[in-house]
Amino acid sequence: MRKIFIMAGIVSSLQFVNAQKSIVNELPPRLYIQGREMFLNNNYTGAENTLNEFKQTNKEKSLQLEADYMIAAGAYFRGKENSATILREYLDTYPESYHRNDICFYIGSSFFNEKDWAKALYWFNQSDIAYLSISDQEDYSFRSAYALLQEGNREEAARRFDILARNSNKYYEPATFYKAYIDFRNGNYDKSLETFERLKNNPEYKEQSLFFITQGYFLKNDLNSAINAGTNYLNSYPDNNNSAEIYRILGNSYYRSGNTNESISYYEKYLNKTDKPFREDMFQLGTAYSQANSPAQAIKALQFAASTDDQLGQASYMLLGQNYLKVNDNSNALMAFDAASRAKFDPSISEVALYNYALLVHKTSLSIFDQSITVLQRFLKEYPNSKYVNEINNQLASTLLSTKDYQAALNVIDQMNAPGRQILEAKQSILFQLGAQDFIDGKYDQAIQRFNACINMGNYDSKSKNESYFWRGETRYRQNEFAAAAKDYQTYTSLTNSTDSNYSLALYNLGYSYFKQKQYNNSLSSLQQYIAQEKNSQSLTYADALNRIGDCYLYNRNFSDAERAYTQASTRNQQSAEYADFQKAFVMGLQHNYNGKISALDAMIRKYPESQYIDDAMYEKSRALVMTGREQEATSVLSQMLNKFPDSNIAAKAGVLLGQSYYNTNQTNQAISTYKKVIERDKNTEEARIALQSLEGIYRDINDISSYANYANSLGSGVIISTSRQDSLTYLAAENVYMKGRTAEAVNTMRKYLQTYPNGQFAGDAHYYIGIVAYENKDNVTALNEFNQTVQSGNSKNLSKALLHIGDIQLANNDTQAAYNTFKRLERVAVNSEEKNAAQLGILKTAGASGNDNEIITTTTQLLSSDKTSPEVISEARLARAKAYLNISATNKAVEDLTKAATDTRSVYGAEAQYLLADTYLKAKAYDKAEQQVLQLMKQGTPHAYWMARSIIVLSDTYKAKGDKFQAKQYLESLDANYTGNEPEIRSMISERLAALNN
Repeated sequence: MRKIFIMAGIVSSLQFVNAQKSIVNELPPRLYIQGREMFLNNNYTGAENTLNEFKQTNKEKSLQLEADYMIAAGAYFRGKENSATILREYLDTYPESYHRNDICFYIGSSFFNEKDWAKALYWFNQSDIAYLSISDQEDYSFRSAYALLQEGNREEAARRFDILARNSNKYYEPATFYKAYIDFRNGNYDKSLETFERLKNNPEYKEQSLFFITQGYFLKNDLNSAINAGTNYLNSYPDNNNSAEIYRILGNSYYRSGNTNESISYYEKYLNKTDKPFREDMFQLGTAYSQANSPAQAIKALQFAASTDDQLGQASYMLLGQNYLKVNDNSNALMAFDAASRAKFDPSISEVALYNYALLVHKTSLSIFDQSITVLQRFLKEYPNSKYVNEINNQLASTLLSTKDYQAALNVIDQMNAPGRQILEAKQSILFQLGAQDFIDGKYDQAIQRFNACINMGNYDSKSKNESYFWRGETRYRQNEFAAAAKDYQTYTSLTNSTDSNYSLALYNLGYSYFKQKQYNNSLSSLQQYIAQEKNSQSLTYADALNRIGDCYLYNRNFSDAERAYTQASTRNQQSAEYADFQKAFVMGLQHNYNGKISALDAMIRKYPESQYIDDAMYEKSRALVMTGREQEATSVLSQMLNKFPDSNIAAKAGVLLGQSYYNTNQTNQAISTYKKVIERDKNTEEARIALQSLEGIYRDINDISSYANYANSLGSGVIISTSRQDSLTYLAAENVYMKGRTAEAVNTMRKYLQTYPNGQFAGDAHYYIGIVAYENKDNVTALNEFNQTVQSGNSKNLSKALLHIGDIQLANNDTQAAYNTFKRLERVAVNSEEKNAAQLGILKTAGASGNDNEIITTTTQLLSSDKTSPEVISEARLARAKAYLNISATNKAVEDLTKAATDTRSVYGAEAQYLLADTYLKAKAYDKAEQQVLQLMKQGTPHAYWMARSIIVLSDTYKAKGDKFQAKQYLESLDANYTGNEPEIRSMISERLAALNN
């Protein structure tokens, strides 16, 4: 039974194997047939799945090719994303497939659906249409025609659409539409309109047909038909993608038909639907608004059309300028006329625009750069035969009398052969104004030349001549030519009335000029006249004059009157009070009122703890204490003074007095130590010699001559115990030559002195005078070396002056850190308020380089509190402090300083302050303030073109920030055309901004 069972199992197994073989042999064709049926029934997903299953076991190549074809074609038919790739892979696998034409057509159709017309056409061309089905042939023809149209091949596209329209029911209407469209594009309007009129009744093509009908009539210049067609279009489609163009056509057609109101109405609807309107239409809308007396709306429209690139833009600028005038916007009218005049497409427009520009510049003085003269000259040069020539010539004569462009006016006058009295009067005034500007800019030699020329003209303009005497005196005073300054002030007061604006100031300056020459009686007389003349007794100059009156009385040893003058000055002005209080106390001492002096100085020290006179006050107090027998207190005051002010110019004197006081109070060791400090620190000074002599006396008193001898010998030859008579006479002879103005001879004599006495008592002074001569001859290398020798000598009366020159030279050499250190030292050793102010100004100029904003703020505050700070220094200091405030984000304080500094735009500091104010407002997004700030500068004008240019760039940035790109661009273009400077950063700023605005 077991064997039978096994045999039976074998038989059963064989039967199963045979049955299984039959299934395997039959299954693949069935899956293929199922997949093929699904493909033919458009079930492409099912077909793909079934055919892929079929492919897993199939070994028949022919069936494999067919299966792959259906899978690839199915991917195309169901719109699979990568169908083109699948189809191309099929071609790569079966390049000789008889389905090749279908596959290429499908690939082309895939690219067609993706709107890749070039690739679509490529693959269509790989397919032979004759081998496609009838349905595919129609699709092929339409799609290839459409792709050709999109690629710009209208001729071939039209041929294929024409064939389709005659032979295809499926594509008859679309082919007819696109054939009409091509006719339209080719300018065959009558033929295309006939077709569109027929197609407009078909809902599918109605909108497009009505649109092209409207355009066709418009392009045929059949304006009435265009208006009717456009109205019909809008009745059916009031708000779709093409309605903006229909509104434009209607606006344009009504404008050209002379119906301004309807034109404006439709153009406004057009503008509501586009942010990039056609320029020609905007010119027409601007013209329509102008005719309707709506200048504000005209301006908005014309801004779209205005340009310097073509005739339309030029005409738009011209009309824009006229409309700006109607709304009293003179500044923008100037910009528009300027732009129209620079564009040369229509010479008649250029001529009238330049004429309008010239008249408006004269009327408003609002040009970016004062062009009141140059624009008139430009007109006469460009249009010598214009009908406006006579009027421009008359305008030129009038402008010469009123312009702020003084140099241009002077150039024109100097070219005239026989100018009349009126022109000569203008010339004299212009020379004065140019001199005043040179004075403001610190060009003193040039200023004097201008004032001389003005004075030498005589009395065509007596006021300018008189003012030239005053300002020439002021200039000479700044150059330390006090005698010449006094003469000019005297002349001014003799030629003018007491009511003239500078009369009292001339008396004040005259008093100062005499004072500087030590002519105290004359100074006193002039200053007293000033006090009698000056109406404002609280002014700074009034109080300062009282101080100088007190000084005159003091030098004349009229102590009671001096004290009375100082008392008056103390109560008049806070800035002059500390000096007055100090001098009042000093005079008390001269009258032997030592206790009064001590009390007054104590009060002054308490009241002004930061005063520049504190060291002097402490020294004078100690002297008064000595005089009252309170030497112990004196030593304490002097010790404090030397500790607090070791670099004071009176430190050596204080040291000698302290040594004497120590000795008088039996503090011998302290006295010896103090004298030695004076000798070693202030070697070769008079105080050092006094200290050495006093030291000898002390050592004698304590019977220790050997110690004195050892100390004296240790000093070596560098310390002069006494000055020889020959040393003094040799130096004084050389100094006398210098004082007589024989500078070259003086330098030789000084050098001979230094050769004989290299460490002489006056070596420092000799080096100083040699340095001065070199400095005046622009030999800064020699000057710097000599001034440094002066400083190193340690005993020159000209130490502080040498430091001032050293700092100036270092600053000119851009050695800012060295200059800063020099000015800091000068601040400590300055012997008067003028030198202290100069030191502080130097600190301002150099501290910025190291970013020390707090020091700039502190130093400026000290400068502004001084009664000796000149107006131009005040402006410079305020500007420096404002920049420091901006750096530390103290914007409100910066704006306060900038506002004050910006009042006088004739100075470079005022012009820069105007720019910084506008820039600060722009950064704070206070756009209206920024705009007004620049417009104010344009109205005021400034000779400093660089800062005007920077301000105009800020104005452009402001308009851009406000969304007004037209004005932003307009100002930049005008600046680019009119700016004559050669600073590369200005050109770069303009070009970069214009490029951004044009994108």
